Amino acid sequence: MDRKCEASGVLPNVADEGWFMPLEKKQVFPNLFRYVCDSCSFDWPRTPVKESDLPPPPAHSCPKEDQTDRKAVLEEQERKTSENTKPRPVAVCTRCGAVSYAANLVNGQCAQTVAGKRCVGVNGSALNADDWNQCSACAGTGITEATRCGLCDGTGWLYAHNKGRR
Repeated sequence: MDRKCEASGVLPNVADEGWFMPLEKKQVFPNLFRYVCDSCSFDWPRTPVKESDLPPPPAHSCPKEDQTDRKAVLEEQERKTSENTKPRPVAVCTRCGAVSYAANLVNGQCAQTVAGKRCVGVNGSALNADDWNQCSACAGTGITEATRCGLCDGTGWLYAHNKGRR
């Protein structure tokens, strides 16, 4: 590594000199962090942890340098939603309709408890923007008149393909 990079602590771009990409520490949920790559979809650790439990970042090189700038896309998505708007879910249970915000739970069994028993449904992928509509009753906040919104069950979003259920 050259002295300029060594002094700054930032590794050069893989495409430029064959080095590893720097990872950025990002808060993904309140008080839960992980490292993310600006150039690809790499995130580590898979399950976000408290900042005090976050180990040093791993070495990472992007598999595809020709991908669109992920950081710019994420910033655009964050700019479109206000501070009070809940994040868009990424999965919905095929049986009970419970939502999930963790992409690693897609295709896994639903963790919701229904009538004292674990739901037998599967978390179906709902990653596309057109899978969700912002709740009109709470404007995406999950709260109406200081209580949890009954229409969206406090999620701020309604599953668009869910015509027969809630």
